[in-house]
Amino acid sequence: MAGNVEVKLLGVEELAAATKNLNRRIEHDAPDAFQRVGADVASAVQARVPRLTGRLAASVRADRTADGVGVVMGDNVPYAVFVEYGGRGFPHSATGNYLYPTAMDAEPALERAGFQVAENAIERTSWPNPM
Repeated sequence: MAGNVEVKLLGVEELAAATKNLNRRIEHDAPDAFQRVGADVASAVQARVPRLTGRLAASVRADRTADGVGVVMGDNVPYAVFVEYGGRGFPHSATGNYLYPTAMDAEPALERAGFQVAENAIERTSWPNPM
């Protein structure tokens, strides 16, 4: 003779609400953290690019994107492509001489920033205790 078993889950709604709150915190804080890393990359690229007039270095900037941050250079600087990828006396590089290598070197910092944002958000989130 089989009896009925009743299973009751406590705190599901509370857990769902806390998880949404956690996601909101991460979405709110991550762009600033990624922007800081992007600004560091931009500063490093500015320090590394060759300078005659300073125009190329001044064109380097970090911009927020839908995915995080992007570092760009060369807007309205026609010779930027030669400096970055080679030609006209600059060494050839399929991946770039300044921007791309500097950005790739910053990958661990970007990863750390993301983990730190998530960790901080987890610590600040009130987790339910339905018992």
